[in-house]
Amino acid sequence: MEIALIGDRHTVYGFRLAGIRKTFLIEQIRQEDIRGVLNGLFDDNIGIILVTEKVAGEIRHILQETDRFRKGIMPIVVEIPDSGGPLPEKIDPMRELIKRTVGFEIA
Repeated sequence: MEIALIGDRHTVYGFRLAGIRKTFLIEQIRQEDIRGVLNGLFDDNIGIILVTEKVAGEIRHILQETDRFRKGIMPIVVEIPDSGGPLPEKIDPMRELIKRTVGFEIA
């Protein structure tokens, strides 16, 4: 299983230095092509797709649409802060994922 990242230039370069090979710069992907990139990641041997919060906000409708191509629980889409830090109004995506999986919130 591999990890993929879709994000801004600074975040992508940082993750490339950390060894993540499947990275996609949002500046280089047109809005029409992001659907094809996501479909390819859902069909590939990807376990986790990291998407920066700002990018996820821009492509939220596409993320929800491509979610139907998911086979089982993989890949897991996780929103992460970008190089500028977390968005203040954002809820914790991992907490929400655990809440959906377990059925209640763990404090």
